[in-house]
Amino acid sequence: FFFAMDKAYGTKTMYKQFIDACHEAGMAVILDVVYNHATGNNPLAKLYWDGDKTAKNNPYFNVEAPHPYSVFHDFNHESPLVRKFVKRNLQFLLKEYKVDGFRFDLTKGFTQTSCTESTASNYDAGRIAVLKDYNAAIKEVKKDSYVILEHFCDSKEENELAADGMHLWRNLNNAYCQSAMGYAENSSFSSLYEKNTAWVGFMESHDEERTAYKALTDGASGISGKSNLSARMKREALNAAFFFTVPGPKMIWQFEELGYDISIEENGRTGKKPVHWDYLEDADRKALHDTYASLMKFRKENPRFFSSDADFTWYVSDGNWDDGRFVYGSVDGKSFAVIGNFSLTKKDITAWLPKSGTWKDYPAFGSGTYNVTKDTDGHNSLTVNLAPGEFKLIIFE
Repeated sequence: FFFAMDKAYGTKTMYKQFIDACHEAGMAVILDVVYNHATGNNPLAKLYWDGDKTAKNNPYFNVEAPHPYSVFHDFNHESPLVRKFVKRNLQFLLKEYKVDGFRFDLTKGFTQTSCTESTASNYDAGRIAVLKDYNAAIKEVKKDSYVILEHFCDSKEENELAADGMHLWRNLNNAYCQSAMGYAENSSFSSLYEKNTAWVGFMESHDEERTAYKALTDGASGISGKSNLSARMKREALNAAFFFTVPGPKMIWQFEELGYDISIEENGRTGKKPVHWDYLEDADRKALHDTYASLMKFRKENPRFFSSDADFTWYVSDGNWDDGRFVYGSVDGKSFAVIGNFSLTKKDITAWLPKSGTWKDYPAFGSGTYNVTKDTDGHNSLTVNLAPGEFKLIIFE
């Protein structure tokens, strides 16, 4: 029943009141929508039914999904009736509930091209046309609506959708799990950023294992095990420093900012997980929470650093692990830099910065000053001594 909200949201009136309250607090509400598939209880499926499948003459559904990711029964988005139904539903939700946009589930499956797991991500002009049609219908009602796609397809296709104003998820869970556990292999963050493309990057999501849980159970010596909570929370903070200082929108998942370390498989993958507000009472977890808050404050205070015309450079590949990773950005004569030690030992880390002169700690993370000078190779060079999991966020004004 796509035009009726689930009872988990309360009554229709209660859900509207919730959205109004969010708007009054300056918060947008983005609704997660699933137009890839529906169960056999869906009226459009039941109208044309054959045994345990949708019938061949069903104008809304494929009997067999052309892609390998099907759940329940697969909508045919090439059907004019499906297109009309989806656009009516999107516009209804915008008008009736005043939501601020949508996150689309499994848009890779909005295809009628027969494919396998190895070919499903290939460029598909038909899929692009479908999504552009839906995007236009949304913008017709609310021009500044957010449209976020769970897509994971060919970069040419994703860039074309981004050029039409849509955002796309960028999954860096594996890399940030590796760095949280203390392993350099497959820990590069570089695919999180592409200039002028608004990837919605994330370290954790409803589909991915928790980074803190992986560190707890499978981390390197000195990281895994309950007795090493402080070390794990420091590495979670280090991850955050190399996440929020990267341009583009970011998503965090429930209690990520407190180092939630209950497995995604707890009580079944989609089962309810324990709520841990008590984490705030632990000093190490509270410090991680405060790091998240301070990094978000830094973004809010310095929006120009994250604009499309700002210069952004980072050294975050597997090969940058031992000698230290660093990030820097510049715009309007101002600069910032993040320098971090992802290794398992204390060491001197030398970073190259965009400017020489006096740099200062961002106040939330210290009160030091640093004199940056050119080295023999002509780099604006700064060397800092950092413990494992420690980072510096410094600014030049």
